[in-house]
Amino acid sequence: MSFRLSKNINLETPNLEEAVQFYHEVLGLRITEMGTDWARFDTGAVSLFITEGKSLGPITEFIVADLENARVELMEKSCTVVKWEGKGKPCYMRDPFGFVFNLWEV
Repeated sequence: MSFRLSKNINLETPNLEEAVQFYHEVLGLRITEMGTDWARFDTGAVSLFITEGKSLGPITEFIVADLENARVELMEKSCTVVKWEGKGKPCYMRDPFGFVFNLWEV
């Protein structure tokens, strides 16, 4: 299985409106898209997403060719599922060191 780090970083927060305001007005990031429960900022090198949800710290993302096989392989290596909504939606795993990352199938 091949894992490739994407250019997306997600921050989940229970205070979406306040977080979007902070990153836009205080840090000066440009909002490029906004949905009802998320916003995307263009920072140049990466896309920063702010989404509504439980705060899990910064969530990096790995691109995989087969989402289900990646999940099985990672669970065999002591990773656990944090949130699994399927292809095209959040699929969060926690590695053995406590870090959370998303898997994205292309």
